[in-house]
Amino acid sequence: MTIYSFVLLINYMSGIMLHDFHVSVINLEHDSQSQSIEISQRIFIDDLEQALMQQDESKSYNIMTTKDFTELNPLIQSYVMKRFKITVNDKAMSLNYLGSKVDGDVLICFIEVPKIKKLKSITVENTVLFDLFPDQVNLVHVKTDEGNKSLKLSAKQVKQQLNYD
Repeated sequence: MTIYSFVLLINYMSGIMLHDFHVSVINLEHDSQSQSIEISQRIFIDDLEQALMQQDESKSYNIMTTKDFTELNPLIQSYVMKRFKITVNDKAMSLNYLGSKVDGDVLICFIEVPKIKKLKSITVENTVLFDLFPDQVNLVHVKTDEGNKSLKLSAKQVKQQLNYD
């Protein structure tokens, strides 16, 4: 039995599922009525737990079984907000972290950018999990009145811009 087969067998028997790819998905929607950008970022829970433990090796986290996110949300917020930046119309934006929720094997983080009347350009920088996984990909889907566009961010290209004119 190879080591790889043994690791898969142990993970299967322990009930922990490994995923072969490292990806997060960010949905950004410009709401012209509320004049804001509503953001949701989906991150695999096991990957995020590793990232949080890397910040503080004295603790272990089990996000899936956490009932009260009062203590955990500030840690998640700190981790995500240090690695997620948005520039709108060539101006760096302040992001409002609204909270998070578990959805299956992912954690969804909710963020808002208020006071965005017109979207001429948006630059997204996201390095979430790049420090842990060299193959990490962060997909960004942007929905506006002009239509939908997507970006693929990786360790080689952590920032991209979309223009709307």
